[in-house]
Amino acid sequence: MRVRVLGSAAGGGFPQWNCHCNGCRRARAGDPAVKPRTQASLAVSADGKNWVLLNASPDLPFQLREHEILHPCHEGGARNNPIAAVVISGADIDCIAGLLTLREGHEFRLYAQEFVGSVLDENQVFGVMNPALVKRELLPEGGAVKLRDAAGNGLGLTVEAFSVPGKLPLYQENGRDLVALVSGESVIGLSIKDQEGHGILFIPGCADVTADILSRAGSSDVMFFDGTLWHDREMIEAGLSQKTGARMGHLSVSGEEGTMAAFSSLTKTRKIFIHINNTNPILCDDSPEAAKVRESGWEVAYDGMEVTL
Repeated sequence: MRVRVLGSAAGGGFPQWNCHCNGCRRARAGDPAVKPRTQASLAVSADGKNWVLLNASPDLPFQLREHEILHPCHEGGARNNPIAAVVISGADIDCIAGLLTLREGHEFRLYAQEFVGSVLDENQVFGVMNPALVKRELLPEGGAVKLRDAAGNGLGLTVEAFSVPGKLPLYQENGRDLVALVSGESVIGLSIKDQEGHGILFIPGCADVTADILSRAGSSDVMFFDGTLWHDREMIEAGLSQKTGARMGHLSVSGEEGTMAAFSSLTKTRKIFIHINNTNPILCDDSPEAAKVRESGWEVAYDGMEVTL
């Protein structure tokens, strides 16, 4: 199995277009220790020819140009692309907006849970994905599903969706309090495995580490996990928001109840932070926080990072 990180940042990318924080300033200036990043998405393949996208970020047009593995090939006719399927983990804008890029007469199979499917159905703009070309398949929670292309050909991979603590997308909040925002169906994690049993976990958004997540992480080769914020009050202290990380539905990287502490006993699985907010100092390779991440056995994803299992 090959895994390519198409994007590793949280919503807005890095540097974020309207942010003047320290990290964004350094990234704009071309500081080699602070790599620019697009919004989080992975491409996964069992054969290196047919690729499955895990989420379709708003930056997908740029990602398609930047990554040669997703370019059309000479043998495929006037219009072709190696994207055979797309699997969606949630209905946030940074998970689904890129689907609008895949409207140009290209066949692929779209896997999403009922909640995401209902969001796509309710918004007329997603009707530009021709149902004669884009085959939708319901992604059940629990139980592995064999991934296929639009024609029904197997891709040598399976996906299993599982519930992850989280909240409704921002555009569906409508003044609800935090308790009402928590939803057992709006956020999922994805377990992708090849025919040899090698597998990855993709959990770009998570509000808490459950026993189920810990168990799944322990039986996976690689885990890409929510690295949005370094600490819970990060956005508030930066003067950029009045929301804590918990209010945003994200577990902090640091702290006694943070991600690194929660997975401290997990030593055999390769652990990689993804979906990293522009304010998070782990985006600066030379920061003390990035050093602590490395010392804890974690890595920080970057665009173009490749993992082979």
